[in-house]
Amino acid sequence: MVKALALPVISERHHSLIQPLMDWSDRDLVQAFQSKRDRGCYFIALFARYGPLVYSVLQHHGRSPVQVEYLYAKTWQEMFFSLHEIEFDVEGVKIGEETAPSLRTWIVNRTANTVHEKLPGIEHITYVLNDAPPPFWCYLEATLAYLPALTRLILVATQTFHWTPERIQAYLEIQGETLTREEIHHHVQQGFELLTDCLPADIRSIYLGLPMPVTEIPCPEGAMDTAETLELYPASTETPGSVFTDSLEVAMEEDSAQPDSEPAAADHNDNDDDGYDDISSLLEEWEMALSA
Repeated sequence: MVKALALPVISERHHSLIQPLMDWSDRDLVQAFQSKRDRGCYFIALFARYGPLVYSVLQHHGRSPVQVEYLYAKTWQEMFFSLHEIEFDVEGVKIGEETAPSLRTWIVNRTANTVHEKLPGIEHITYVLNDAPPPFWCYLEATLAYLPALTRLILVATQTFHWTPERIQAYLEIQGETLTREEIHHHVQQGFELLTDCLPADIRSIYLGLPMPVTEIPCPEGAMDTAETLELYPASTETPGSVFTDSLEVAMEEDSAQPDSEPAAADHNDNDDDGYDDISSLLEEWEMALSA
């Protein structure tokens, strides 16, 4: 009997910007993603095509729903920063020394690698799938690097780590920076505005419901140069954490450190060490679930 899979709804595939792309080949989507980095629709189309597969592979290993969602986002983030290096040839795809007979197999392999990563405790996972689907989350995280340093620091401290204005003031004073509560609030508002304005136009349209502009609107003054922004998606393999100063990163890690008495992240199933020898049956299960 086939196990029913609670797959997430991928509403993006029904958007008018994405529907036409669902008939494109994997090669065409990847190459468009590589050559038009100021457009997010090609990555979203790949997500719409393979999102259910990735989720079902992760879910197959018995993680809690919170951890599955976290791994789901992390898997797509890693692919987001790797797809620009993918090359197609007669034998399939390759990225450096890594090869696979198809993009689908490469995605499964990447997902399998993610499964075996050490996870933070459930209480330390802040990602919520319904709040930020993986493509939107990837572009938001990447765009953070293009905000002014102080604005970026304050925005992430308040929105991700839930620091109070008083705590931010105390931290900045140690760093030799004095800000009032009003100035901190201004940086938060400015951060939201810059994030929105620097996102690709189609990402704003798909996830924020904003109209597509006739011409591209450059990033506003205060952010990095527009020419650099067009190379942002993705321009490096840096993780989102790299946007912090070293000292702030240390402070964040101290906040999220688990006491020795806390249980470790959930263990893998007993059959995890077997790798993906049964991937064919898993894919059949996924396809039957989708067609049900």
